[in-house]
Parts: sequence; C-alpha cells; structure tokens
Amino acid sequence: MLEITVLYFAAYREQSGQTTETFSLSEPSILSDLIDAVLRYHPEIKCSKDRMVAAVNEEYQRHNYTLNDGDMVALIPPVSGGSISQE
Repeated sequence: MLEITVLYFAAYREQSGQTTETFSLSEPSILSDLIDAVLRYHPEIKCSKDRMVAAVNEEYQRHNYTLNDGDMVALIPPVSGGSISQE
C-alpha cells in the first residue's frame, strides 16, 4: 500500500474542510487514481478532475505520474480571473 499525504489549498481547503489528509492506495497508482479517491471522499469539491492541478513533492506533475509511498501531493485550484492593465 502507498501512503500519500494530500495538501488542500484555497477553495479545495474550504470545500473539504481539511488542510491535510492521508490516503492509502494500492500499488501501482498514478496521480489520477489519487484524484479520483479525493473526489469520491469529498464530493463537495466542485472541480472536474481534468481541471485539477497537482504538485507532487513540490513539482507540478501530469495526471499519469506514478506515485511513490510517502509522496506529498498538493491540490491547487485552477487560477482564473484578473485583467491586464491597459496603461
């Protein structure tokens, strides 16, 4: 089994009510498997899987990244909004 620590940021923290959480996954597992588990456990997180951004051990990774025991995964909501100054 893999023990993965998940860190929630911004809206994900507010929606899940958690700052960190540990998930156990079977080996082998990829980042996409972890995201599926998070969304099943926290249906209140309002983001499609395809839009979720994740960093594994402080490095952004694609959803097909193979996880290792003890990895720390930060889930970061997509950034939107803002405007460009016309000055």
